[in-house]
Amino acid sequence: MADSKRTFRYLSRVHLLFILATITCIPSYAANLAVLYPESPPPYKQVFEQIISGIQQQHSDKIVRYPLSREFDKTELLSKLKNDNIDMVVTLGRRSFSMIDSIKPLFPFVSGALPLRPGNISGVSLITNPKNLFEQLEQLSPSTRKIHVVHTPHNDWLIDAAKQSTKGKNLKLINYRVDTIADAVKQYRSIIQSADKQDAIWLPIDRVTANEKVILPLLLRECWEKKIVLFSSKPSHVKRGSLFSLYPNNEASGVRLAKMVQRIYSDSVNPGVVTSESSNVGVNLRTARHLGLEYSPKVKQTFYLTFPKP
Repeated sequence: MADSKRTFRYLSRVHLLFILATITCIPSYAANLAVLYPESPPPYKQVFEQIISGIQQQHSDKIVRYPLSREFDKTELLSKLKNDNIDMVVTLGRRSFSMIDSIKPLFPFVSGALPLRPGNISGVSLITNPKNLFEQLEQLSPSTRKIHVVHTPHNDWLIDAAKQSTKGKNLKLINYRVDTIADAVKQYRSIIQSADKQDAIWLPIDRVTANEKVILPLLLRECWEKKIVLFSSKPSHVKRGSLFSLYPNNEASGVRLAKMVQRIYSDSVNPGVVTSESSNVGVNLRTARHLGLEYSPKVKQTFYLTFPKP
């Protein structure tokens, strides 16, 4: 009996040693991640730093930064990436994005810090998820029932997502497709003429229907006069007078970018372009008061930014 117990203990130790040896023999690897971003002055510099901070939170292996000057040499940069044994790449901003045709055949990559639209790339867009915007609209303007949006064909994908976002909500999305600024002006005037307190106008990121020189001043003036809620996908419009917008969560976007490029690297799966997810709401309190909208101190504490600045 004693011999049997000793034999069992011996075999158990041998089995444990075998398992430990097997584990230590499993090959490990480190994936080197390059982050390309433009050399920029504040406040843009802080934006890129926040995104990179998020990338660092997710990616525990080596990260190599490549700040790009305006006159950077593409051939020299590619040589550096190869010499540094880079495995995958994140491009941030338009300057870095100019490299994607050269990077694509060589490295798994994703892009960020741009208003990306679905295509043959993967990344996190600066374009806000309409669902997040509509959730804020319900909080900030509870009487709104109809959302009017004028858009060009290249934003059809966003409107499709927006329609899905209104399901289950007490909101109706009414979209108008146009091609030119003149058509957009005509459509906006028609909307404003028939709008009431239940109507709101949403400005997506669109060079035509949210034109900064023609459309935005027109809407700010006429929506103010008729007390119509105007909200925007572009944060800078809040300071100018739209009721609210959402500011990107840069660190969270960095985490998402790292996860995406890791997935492409390990599984060869391209996740495509995803919209920005954020609840960082900026509110123009002067516009809110003009519209008869009042917010409690508790609600105001949840605002990321308020305008005008005190």
